[in-house]
Amino acid sequence: MFRKLVSLIEFELRLALEDKVVFLYTLMFPAAYFLVMSWNDFAAGRTTSNTDMVNNLFGFWSYIVIVGVLNQITITMFQMRENNFLKMYTFISGDKRLIYYANLIPQMVILQIEVALFDLLAIIIYRPSTRVLSLIGVCWLLNFVLIPIISFFTSIILVLPIKSKTLTIYLTGYIFATLSLGAVYFKSPVLNTMVTIINPVDFQQNTYSLFAYQPHIVFIVLLLTIVGVTYIILGNVIISKMSLASRTNR
Repeated sequence: MFRKLVSLIEFELRLALEDKVVFLYTLMFPAAYFLVMSWNDFAAGRTTSNTDMVNNLFGFWSYIVIVGVLNQITITMFQMRENNFLKMYTFISGDKRLIYYANLIPQMVILQIEVALFDLLAIIIYRPSTRVLSLIGVCWLLNFVLIPIISFFTSIILVLPIKSKTLTIYLTGYIFATLSLGAVYFKSPVLNTMVTIINPVDFQQNTYSLFAYQPHIVFIVLLLTIVGVTYIILGNVIISKMSLASRTNR
């Protein structure tokens, strides 16, 4: 099984590196927007406060990860099923989860490279303190755990009754909703907890916040652990049970 996984990873990595369009959405667009937003302060020599710096970085990291996961992992699996390649690869490997992991692992590496390149740009523009630099490094390492968890959460899209022609509309709305919810803080602790449970962007930002400024850390760690483990279990169940048949041919 391990040899099959390695072979599939090599194959998926070659395919991923050939697709340059995804870099526009996950790296070039946010980097360009970041430059437009920050250039005047940078040119004038003004310093951004640590709080604003961290909040901005959390937002950009969330965008890169959620868009990257959806475009580079979830949509890839969806398209493989619609083109009937998933059925063929599953027959060869013997397990749909191997196909998913073979796509997840190289895409996670690519996403981490994109985040690192964005972080390099942010460091040049922000000239952050040692404390913020350490936070950037810690959060980058956290992404090796967060990206798979968020990927498993978004795998629910693979079992929804969505057809190819409506997928783009659905995902655009989904991305807008997750990022919008991630930018809102509710006064009600119960409501904030519910949003963390259902929204992967909130889950991601709350995890980052553990290393920045997070009160009630014991409760938050417990909540994030439970939610993360639930995402992983449900995602694996969904992937193992999802249909191999194209929805456009039903």
